[in-house]
Amino acid sequence: MKCAWGILTGEARGKCGHIVATVGRSGPVLRGHFRARRSATQTQLECRAALGSLSVLWSDPSMLTYRAAWVQLGLDHAEHNIFGADIYKTGLQWFTRANRNRQIIGEAVILEAPAYAAVGDPAAVTLTHGTDPESLEVSATNPPAPGDDAVVIYATPPLSPGIFTLGHQQRKLLIVNPGTAGPWDILAAYTAKFGTPTAGRQVFVEVWYMDIAQGMIGLKSQASEIW
Repeated sequence: MKCAWGILTGEARGKCGHIVATVGRSGPVLRGHFRARRSATQTQLECRAALGSLSVLWSDPSMLTYRAAWVQLGLDHAEHNIFGADIYKTGLQWFTRANRNRQIIGEAVILEAPAYAAVGDPAAVTLTHGTDPESLEVSATNPPAPGDDAVVIYATPPLSPGIFTLGHQQRKLLIVNPGTAGPWDILAAYTAKFGTPTAGRQVFVEVWYMDIAQGMIGLKSQASEIW
């Protein structure tokens, strides 16, 4: 808001608490200074706590004999950014990534760096809602490696059919054990978590494969279906 200072005050500039004084073309102005704060979701809090505990473990003396192998893992396997440049992650980043992935599917933390092996991806994913009998099946054109890769399936609650992107609304739905051939019926797991969608609502799934032993994952694929 605009304001007028007295003769003895002159110009006032700066911040005091939540009040900011400035001088613009229209004269002196007072405005409030507030930081927009957004409460963290339960999932975000759990993720932060897990990453924090892994960082503490990395610093523990018990990791001294294992750190060098994780560091070497980062040096040996570069990733590429959108410009094609090589990006080398630190040993800590590899350690937290592998173990956070394992924690998501209920596996214990590994201290020793695994032998690296690339993990495949589902390629094209299809989500199909059947009605006679009722089913909700996920299928992939590229099946997981038999005996090695678990199938991780996330899903969204029922959404508007006008939504075209997944956003951040997906939640862990189902972990399919290695060696289980698709298609994978997720109807029971979905209705237990989100209820039965009403006609015309849209459901998204996000699918990827994980090598459980090493905690590495492949590329993610998405699909949606109108109920």
